[in-house]
Amino acid sequence: MHLARRLDLRLLSSLEILLETRSVSRAADRLGVSQPAMSRILARLRDQLDDPLLVRGRGGMVLTPRAEALAGPLKGWLSQGEAMLRPAAFDPASLDRTFRIASTDFGILSVIRPVAPALAEAAPGASMEIEALSANSLRRLAEGRLDLVVIGYPPEGNGVRFRKLFTESRLGLMRRGHPASAVALTPDKLFDWPHVTALVGDGFSDPLEHLAGEGQGRKVLMAAPSFASVPFMVADTDALAILPSKAARHFAKVYDLDTFEPPIPLPTFDYYVAWHDRSLADGATRWLAEEMADSVAAFEERERHAVVRPPRMPAAPPPIGLLAAAAR
Repeated sequence: MHLARRLDLRLLSSLEILLETRSVSRAADRLGVSQPAMSRILARLRDQLDDPLLVRGRGGMVLTPRAEALAGPLKGWLSQGEAMLRPAAFDPASLDRTFRIASTDFGILSVIRPVAPALAEAAPGASMEIEALSANSLRRLAEGRLDLVVIGYPPEGNGVRFRKLFTESRLGLMRRGHPASAVALTPDKLFDWPHVTALVGDGFSDPLEHLAGEGQGRKVLMAAPSFASVPFMVADTDALAILPSKAARHFAKVYDLDTFEPPIPLPTFDYYVAWHDRSLADGATRWLAEEMADSVAAFEERERHAVVRPPRMPAAPPPIGLLAAAAR
């Protein structure tokens, strides 16, 4: 029978240690096995190689001529085999690919935007293709049609893995000079103003919807398909909006709007980046997910130290006539 078919390749690393130490007891210590177990391994090697390998000499155990001939080539072979099986070192600079990512526009603002400079600098040959987050996004991830999903609730599914990026709160948004900017709103008066909401993808509900359904009447001036369309409506009307804090602060800065603290406690939510088990061997996807986490953390740290205009506290609602005019 051919030697390669008779030889148990799992024994080769044990053989290397035996030839190096020239001692059953020392080889057993190196491999973390008992001496009887090491003796049985040596017996199997002797049988499969048809050679004693180690024999007693004047100063202890010595190698047979066959073992002497094997020692050098065996070490080199094992080293080459380990290098061949070891995952190749990942170099972002060598990337030439497009990452397919599902996200809402809030995910683009809070996750994609912070990581974009790092991606452009470290991997100039890479790009990102963003598709709208939907109920099918996690299934598309499992099918390999997406690399990553940026999502605002814990992703579920067989083989889906994820990392939490941050916890987000809510913040109000109003136009500069709004009549409600003088004093704080009370909870029971919040719904006297018209509102603009954003219903973006599955899992993103209106944070005030349950309150409106508990007898708190509310005029919704517009239910927007994206967060990015909210500031235009807020800027030109007396409508209020309750948005994720990062979005509210960004829109306030870009569109010269005011933020305010909601007069009622609202739940926070966590944001995640998700990938699939099929990407575990894909160093590029794992690298981008880690870069997202690092970039978001660094961006939040810079934002904490930035000088920002403090949120204003909205005042009492306008007369009925003004409310009706704003709602038209």
